[in-house]
Amino acid sequence: MLNTAALSESSQATGRILVVDDEPDFARGLTRLIASEFPDTECVTAHRGEDALAILAGRGADLIITDLRMPGMDGLALLGHALEIDPGLSAVVLTAHGAIETAVEAVKLGAYDFLTKPVEPGDLFGVVRRGLERSRLARENARLRELLSGGAPVLIGESPAMLRLRSAVAAIAQSDYPVLVRGESGSGKELVARLIHAHSSRAGKPFLAVNCPAIPETLLESELFGHEKGAFTGADKHRRGLFVEAGLGTIHLDEIGDISQSVQTKLLRVLQEHEVRPVGSNKTSRVEARVVASTNQDLEAKIATRDFREDLYYRLNVLSVTVPPLRERLDDVPLLAQYFLKTACAEMRVPEKTASPEVLAWLVRREWPGNVRELQNMMRRLAVFCTGESVDMTAVRLAEPAGHSSAQGQGATRAGIGPYKNAKAQVVNQFTDAYLRELLAATQGNVSEAARQSGLSRVALQKIMARLEITAEQFRR
Repeated sequence: MLNTAALSESSQATGRILVVDDEPDFARGLTRLIASEFPDTECVTAHRGEDALAILAGRGADLIITDLRMPGMDGLALLGHALEIDPGLSAVVLTAHGAIETAVEAVKLGAYDFLTKPVEPGDLFGVVRRGLERSRLARENARLRELLSGGAPVLIGESPAMLRLRSAVAAIAQSDYPVLVRGESGSGKELVARLIHAHSSRAGKPFLAVNCPAIPETLLESELFGHEKGAFTGADKHRRGLFVEAGLGTIHLDEIGDISQSVQTKLLRVLQEHEVRPVGSNKTSRVEARVVASTNQDLEAKIATRDFREDLYYRLNVLSVTVPPLRERLDDVPLLAQYFLKTACAEMRVPEKTASPEVLAWLVRREWPGNVRELQNMMRRLAVFCTGESVDMTAVRLAEPAGHSSAQGQGATRAGIGPYKNAKAQVVNQFTDAYLRELLAATQGNVSEAARQSGLSRVALQKIMARLEITAEQFRR
């Protein structure tokens, strides 16, 4: 089985870095310093802006580090042309002490960050690490936006758990091996299955989903493998079955842990021999569909009780990915909530509404045993009960089912009402977190603009962001 858990982590330390400086010794020293900390990166140098653009147009780069003052084409001009060639490129400018104003101008023009000479190794390593990650996310998000524009599914969220899931999906999609998608009910297993199909070479072929528990055992075999006319009572015509109907596409077997031993045996043969035999027939048909199975059950425990075939498990579990529950990615709740609220308004054909920071903080604090599906339903209810343009706590009190534990006051804890000071601090932190995320999303991660709009100093804003572990890179596009 392919271990996909570390895919995202390893990808953060790779990429191509272009260092541009008219002083060859400085450029070589900088590349050696970067290579010592990031051995998996490729570092190339250029000493003129024109040479740097030729490299970008040819081989490309994930991060460019350029001096501002160079003869001929200076750093600002290079920055403009470089971002025209690759809008997803992360650019860092180098400036001497006393020329910070020029560096700030470069940031306004699209540079990701700046460093002052002489460069401190710690500052350099931090900027490189974040810059490579920013470029990776920008390219990944561009690809997902392209898929969304074509009607393909999209995973919403920027938490570490979702970044790992996206990387796993992208890797798995490049092969044709069977996949086992695991996760709790409502976490989005079918969405992941559809995304694997959408990213794959089979994207233009059929995607057929089968809810295995919803089909009686006597009919599931016929549904999957087909039947001949007269094979059983009611079989008044030949049926090809979903494995044949899927052709070169993908078949998603949802809740595979609930199928009977009989169907398990026949499914094992399909995976082993790549052929199906319709019910009542003595002839087989070749099948080429990729199998993506999903389950919310502990298959290993079912194997131990002999309720699930071990050989079938290993056939299905060639590649595996686990969809995290919502409680493990609460940072994604505000983004998901706004997305679902926008979708609900479109479904209702009403003007778009927005959720207030107070409501977003409440949503983060609320328990979600039903995972993403429950959050989606909540946002639909809030869209219905909200009478204005902004969803406030009045709409929450109307939309929340009576007696729900999380409908109590925002200072409540799961064990009851806690101390006033602690409850107040918790609510303030939740409000601040939601406010900053909304602010940085609106300014696309521009900390200076966010500080101006909020009335805080840049230093104060950065301290709050550090305390809440919020980075501007999460919101830059």
